[in-house]
Amino acid sequence: MQSEINNTNLPKSMRYGLTSATAVAASKQMARFDSVNGTSYSPSSANEVRIRIKANGFADVKHHYVQFTITGAGNNASVDTHAGSFIDRMTIESGGSIVEQINSYGLYNSIRCNYNRSMDEIVKDDAGAGGSKLSALQAVGAFGNVAGADVAALLASVNTQKDAFIAATNNLTLGTGMGSLAMPLDVADAKIFCIQLESGLLKNHHEKALPDGLNEIELVLRLAGNKQAVVASNGSNPTWTMSEVSFNCPVYQIQDAGIMAEYRAAVADEGVLISGDTAKTYINSVVAGTGIKTLQINDRSLSCKALVTAIRDTAQDTTCEFYSNGAYGYSFAANTTQLESFKYIIGGVNYPQQDIKISLATTTLNLGRAHDETCKALAKHGDKYCNGMVTKQMLTGDINAAYAAPPATNSLLVPRGLVSIDLKKFSDDGLRMVGLNTSQNSSPNVLELNITTTFGVTADCTTFSICEAFYSMDALGGLSVVQ
Repeated sequence: MQSEINNTNLPKSMRYGLTSATAVAASKQMARFDSVNGTSYSPSSANEVRIRIKANGFADVKHHYVQFTITGAGNNASVDTHAGSFIDRMTIESGGSIVEQINSYGLYNSIRCNYNRSMDEIVKDDAGAGGSKLSALQAVGAFGNVAGADVAALLASVNTQKDAFIAATNNLTLGTGMGSLAMPLDVADAKIFCIQLESGLLKNHHEKALPDGLNEIELVLRLAGNKQAVVASNGSNPTWTMSEVSFNCPVYQIQDAGIMAEYRAAVADEGVLISGDTAKTYINSVVAGTGIKTLQINDRSLSCKALVTAIRDTAQDTTCEFYSNGAYGYSFAANTTQLESFKYIIGGVNYPQQDIKISLATTTLNLGRAHDETCKALAKHGDKYCNGMVTKQMLTGDINAAYAAPPATNSLLVPRGLVSIDLKKFSDDGLRMVGLNTSQNSSPNVLELNITTTFGVTADCTTFSICEAFYSMDALGGLSVVQ
């Protein structure tokens, strides 16, 4: 028997009563908060920027940006991946207490740039954040020298070389990917960058505004080293200064007295809770050699959603021709398997149950499982996978492939491979506390790397614990965090 037909059975194109709701009366303005501890900063002197933020209304932080000027000196260079590379540590304080801190921020920012940017964001960052962009590696066949005893022989030689060149290049398919080389920074350049910060509070779940009545918070940015933020040719010594730093954010005020009365009553009764994904940083070193290497990661989080480890050379942050933030992978020799497998052990349990195997050799390539874990681990809240731009070519390269004079920048050849494990129980943006509780016991958490061919260098293994943070504003405007 057919049920009664009503409006819910109609297509939306016929439901003329289904319209958008009228927005509450409000006003909005762009607020700017400038640094309070000087106007010029550099890695070798005043290397910390402090910005105090107190909005008169609701701060719409999903549209925030930090603006600053970078002036180049010493030698020409280029930004490493994204202008977030100029920051080594990001801290947000409230009432003298730290509510969020991300160490090795430039590296974390680079990881997010590679794995959490859609095409429109890449194009936007190319203009505003000096970010790297999609590019192709131009590969052409060799045009050999010609030889011949007379004109006829020379012409025959030219034609032979021409035909070989055409055969090697005609209809050549060029792979496209996102390089690690970003905007040039030449001596005396004074370029202005606008970046969004990878912050759990500022890029929170469900894009919540910072609440009206929130006490002043302080944003503290510690600068990266000169060679940590940029890349340049071997032997050069690029330097830079940062100036005119400001935090910019739209602030809106609700002009409906009844709505604001309800809001203030709710704040007085239960406060405001905002959740977001932040990162805790753990750094280990692995000396040259083979065998099982055990790295301690003593994370204590209520909801750890993922562990993500970037393997680099310990010299990358102090060597100008290495991509400090834009190169991390599985091997210090291209297409050569050095790290054969890995697993995390948390509370005495293997994650995953069986080791994740890796092979970079062309004939035995095995990257799918490792890359799948990374794509799940770095997914935004509620998403199944991240929207990354990392290709196979960007997983098999040499971590220390050096920048040289253009075009030999190795921008597309340095790897972006990560050692990751996804710990989320559910991928649902309507749920919280979906990660693994790593604070419930005191046993050490470890990462085991099975290295079958030595790295040949001392490797820096930086692990980010991606965890849920719960930011709470009390009735008096104080901000605290549980994570």
